Amino acid sequence: MRGLFFPLCWGLIFMLLQTTIFPRFLPPEMRPNLLLILVIYLGLSESFVRAAFLTLLLGALQDVFCGSTFGLYATVQVAVFLLVRLISDRLNVESRRLLLALVGAGTVLQAFLLGFLLTTFAEAGPVLWILLSNLPLQILANLLSGWLLLLCLLKFQPLIGTRQGMAGLPYQSKHHGA
Repeated sequence: MRGLFFPLCWGLIFMLLQTTIFPRFLPPEMRPNLLLILVIYLGLSESFVRAAFLTLLLGALQDVFCGSTFGLYATVQVAVFLLVRLISDRLNVESRRLLLALVGAGTVLQAFLLGFLLTTFAEAGPVLWILLSNLPLQILANLLSGWLLLLCLLKFQPLIGTRQGMAGLPYQSKHHGA
């Protein structure tokens, strides 16, 4: 239960920040996408079924609260998650640099997927141009947010503990890979 409850709570907190606090204080191109960072983290550190369920649920909730086309963010989040899982089998998932590199790559992938899906399935006009013009600042905002969240996670990890047998950033296991 703890494996579903805490990431879901963090996802709801991140969604609340993205929809209420950030729009009041940050310009649109500098608003970090905290749910994308959480999806990438889940893809690196959780079991496949649990992370896939949480990713789909968080994407659907993002569609409900701040999406205009239902299913758009759920599809994009699941696609990002699946690519992270595909890549994570071949890389060292305990690397902090990998998380930040995947945040940057995930931001680019999310922009292209959103642009492609909106221009293909909706009357969205020049959406791709708008997304691409804001992409460098969005990557910077997501990287800074990912770095800050990673620092907080590593600082508070001894206080909240880890789950047994789970590899990933918070759990440097000597049994991982054996």
